[in-house]
Amino acid sequence: MWLGCSGSLIPNLFAEDDSGEDAAYGTVGHMVGETWLKDGFRPIHLLGTRHFVQSGEWGYFITVDESMMEYVKRYVDWCRFLPGDHHVETRVDFSRLTPIPGQGGTADHAACTWQRLVITDLKMGKGVRVYAKENSQALLYALGFFYEWDWLYDFQEIVVRIAQPRLDVFEEWTVDRAYLLKFAEYVKERAAAAWVQNAPRTPSEKACMWCKIQATCAAKAKAVIDLTGGAFDEFEQEVTDADMAEFREDLSESKAPIVAEIATLTTLEMEKLYGWRSTVEKFFKKVGEELEKRARDGVKLKLFKTVEGRSHRVFRNKGKAVEALVALGLDRDDLLTEELISPAKAEELLKAEGYRYKDAKDALKDLVFQPPGKATLASIKDSRPALAEAYDDAFSEFVEKS
Repeated sequence: MWLGCSGSLIPNLFAEDDSGEDAAYGTVGHMVGETWLKDGFRPIHLLGTRHFVQSGEWGYFITVDESMMEYVKRYVDWCRFLPGDHHVETRVDFSRLTPIPGQGGTADHAACTWQRLVITDLKMGKGVRVYAKENSQALLYALGFFYEWDWLYDFQEIVVRIAQPRLDVFEEWTVDRAYLLKFAEYVKERAAAAWVQNAPRTPSEKACMWCKIQATCAAKAKAVIDLTGGAFDEFEQEVTDADMAEFREDLSESKAPIVAEIATLTTLEMEKLYGWRSTVEKFFKKVGEELEKRARDGVKLKLFKTVEGRSHRVFRNKGKAVEALVALGLDRDDLLTEELISPAKAEELLKAEGYRYKDAKDALKDLVFQPPGKATLASIKDSRPALAEAYDDAFSEFVEKS
């Protein structure tokens, strides 16, 4: 966040913790993975245990179930057979790159061998796909290990790996020593720029993704309005205090944004526009949540109001409703529907019965198939081949077999 937007660091330090249940799930999943890797065997004693994870003023209770165990197992198996010296949930320090001491993070797993460092970052979320390529968090962890252990291993190759088992993502990206050291200089420059009061803000898709103050950020709002006006050249540019003041003045005068004409956009312009989709959607979602919170806190809104949302009628008691409707002359078979659960749900139930991940999949392999997924847009960093490439490979294989 602060590597991309200098002005985000200090405000976020004072913002409320807005992490949700997914983050709490990830915290417990990391604990299970740490225990498993350090002890060397499946932590069966954790199965069924409940853990409270603080979040904001309260928090969440997370239960370690068979499903979590299987997700973590895939991460553990990907790490524990790596050659070299292993480091699990290790605190790393990169303070030499920052204006203040004590700066670092916790690396999930690292394996060190002569001239090779492998950094693996476990992501337990399933909402946002995380990529290994140019992953700044993992590169910072790599720098922490580099500063502490390069004297012993003389690292020349650095492998960044992302394990996101709930999305079936296990990918890696390799850089050399020169790239890592160049990245360190970039971090040093950006850290110095961020540790300044009223540092300039630079909205971007990556910088805004996890920012806690984006709902009230004038720079983000200006970027969104500029985007709808087709001002693509202003992407990821610093927004000055004067820019924000002018924008807020325009906003107070109720000037409506001019929406870009889609028909006049080039392909590249549409790509740039679409690349901002997730952060724009998240921005408006955060703005709505902030307005709702302020309304609950007693702030009088001028342009909106909180009302009761739409609802649907439900039976108070389903069993009594069925009996009553049958008594009224309806057929019981018309009242109740039966639907087969998904293969994923069936696997979860099998795992709950004691089946291992592979055994559960094997048990279903003759019963299920996976149709081709619907074509969808993905970042150029995505490790999956483009559809044209995938079709070319499939055709080549067909020709060879023929």
